[in-house]
Amino acid sequence: MSAHHGLLLAAAVALASIVGCSGGGPATAPPPADQAQTLAVGPMLVRPASTAGFATTTLSNPNSVCTIVGLHGAQISYMASQAVLDRIIFASERDGYRDIWACNLDGSGLTQITNNTASEYEPKWSPDATHIACVRQWSGQDPEIMTMNVDGTNVHARTSGIDHEGSPTWSPDGCAIAYHSNVGANFDIWRMYYDGSGATNLTGAVGVDAYPYWSPVISNQKIVFTSTRDGGMAEVYVMNADGASPTRLTTDSFADYSPAWNPGGAMIAWNSIRASGSEVMVMQSTGIQQRPITNDPDEDQRPAWSSDGRYLAFDSDRTGNLDIWLQETEAPFRAYRITTHADDDMMPHLGNPALQVERVLIGPGGSDWGGYDPVWSSAYAGIVAFDGHGYRNFVRIGVRSADAGSIDMAALPGAGWDLSCVVVEAAEIVNLREDAGRGSPPAVWDLDPLNAGSVVLYFDTGSGKLVSALAVRDVAWPAERGARACTHGVEGDRLVVTGDFSAVFDAHGRNLAPGGATRVALDADGDAITVQ
Repeated sequence: MSAHHGLLLAAAVALASIVGCSGGGPATAPPPADQAQTLAVGPMLVRPASTAGFATTTLSNPNSVCTIVGLHGAQISYMASQAVLDRIIFASERDGYRDIWACNLDGSGLTQITNNTASEYEPKWSPDATHIACVRQWSGQDPEIMTMNVDGTNVHARTSGIDHEGSPTWSPDGCAIAYHSNVGANFDIWRMYYDGSGATNLTGAVGVDAYPYWSPVISNQKIVFTSTRDGGMAEVYVMNADGASPTRLTTDSFADYSPAWNPGGAMIAWNSIRASGSEVMVMQSTGIQQRPITNDPDEDQRPAWSSDGRYLAFDSDRTGNLDIWLQETEAPFRAYRITTHADDDMMPHLGNPALQVERVLIGPGGSDWGGYDPVWSSAYAGIVAFDGHGYRNFVRIGVRSADAGSIDMAALPGAGWDLSCVVVEAAEIVNLREDAGRGSPPAVWDLDPLNAGSVVLYFDTGSGKLVSALAVRDVAWPAERGARACTHGVEGDRLVVTGDFSAVFDAHGRNLAPGGATRVALDADGDAITVQ
C-alpha cells in the first residue's frame, strides 16, 4: 500500500459543478510541425509534400451520412484525425513539490498549473471546465480545499484550514462542493456552496466517511463515498445529496475506496485492495455486476472516467513509480501509459475537453496514440470518411512512386441510397490498406498480381467502411476510362454491376472471383453476393 493510501482512506472528496456559476470554453490544440504545409480536411490534419499539387475530391453521394473525400496529387507524410477529447489533470512531484499539472489525453500538451512550495493534490475539473478544485497543504498546516481558474490564477481557500479536509468533488450544477473533513475528530462527508459558505455535515456516522464523488445526474442527486461505519474494512456506499438513505454497495472482505461515477451515472468505478494488489473495479450504480477492470500485480488506484465513458484513468506503479495510465472500458481493455516522468504522477481527473489529435493514420512507426503504428508511413493517395461526430475510416491507395502522377478519383452515380461508389485509376494500383482500428494491423487488399489500373470501391454511407472492391481487368480499363469502368442497375433488392473485372473482393479482402467476372450483384449493405 502506498503512503498516500492512509491519507485517501481518511479523506473526503469534494465535487463541484460550475454550470450556472461561471462561463468559459475549451482551448484548441495546434497542428503538428510544418504548420504552413498542414491542411485541414474536415476533422483531418493532412501534411502533403507540396500543397500546390495536392487535391481533395468529395466522393460521397448526396444522401451519404459520411462525407467521403479522396486525397491525391502529392505524397502525404502525415495525416491525423482530430476530436474534442478530455485533458487530464493530475498531481505530480516532478518539480520537487507536489503540484497540479495537466496534459492531453495522449500525454502531449503538458502544462504546469500550480508552482509553489505547498503540496497540492486531488484536482478536479469543474463540469464546465472553467475552474479546478484541489487540496492544498502548506508545511505545518492542515490541508484545505482550494478553487482556482484552469490556468492556476484566482486562487481561493474555500475551507478554514484548521481541520484535515480533502477529496473535493463538484455538484453537477457547479454551485456546490462535497469533501471530507475531520471536524469533531471524526472524518465525515461535508457539503458547502462554491464560495465556502453553508458547510453542512452529511454523514455523522461512527467510523470514517471519505472519498465522496457527486453523481453527474442532476435530476437524481446522489453522492457515492467510502465508509467504515459497519465496523469492518472500508466499503463503498451511496446516499442522497442531502445525506439521507445511505446504502452499502460493496460487501466483500477487501478495502474498497475512491469511488467515481461514470458520465451517465449508471456505473461506478472504485479501488479494491485485494491479494493481487490494488485493482480498479467497476459496477452498476446499484452495486450489481462487480468486476475488475485492471489485473496487474502492482498498484492501480484512484480511477476517473473520461467524459465519453470509453476510458478510465488511474495512477499505477507498474513501471516502478506512479504514472498516469488510461485503460479502455470495453474489450480489448488495452492500457496506455500517459506520463513517463521519473517522479510520481498521481490522482488523475478528466475533463476540460479540447481539440486534440485522436488518431495518426499516416506517419512514422509508433506515432499513433498509445505508441501504436499508423496505417502506413506515407501515401500517394487515400480516401478518408468522416461525419458530424468526426473521423470514421481511412483507406490508403497503394501505388508505386513512379505512378503517383497518374492517380485520378471520381464518384460514380447510381450506387444506391446506402452506398457511395468510387473509381480510382492509376498506371497501376498495387494494394489497398484500410484502417482496422488503433493497435490493429490494417486490412490489406493485394492487387499487385492483377496489374490493376482501375478499381471500383463501394463504401457504406453510414460507417464509411469499404464493403466491396472490384478490380477492372488491365486490358479493359484504359478504354473504359471515360465511362468509369462499369455500369449499375437495380434488380429487386440487389445492385448489379457490369464490367470486365479481374477480381471481386469482399469487405474482408477475400477474392470471390479469382478467374474474373463480368456481372456482380451487391446486397443492400454493398457486400458482393453473386459473381458471374
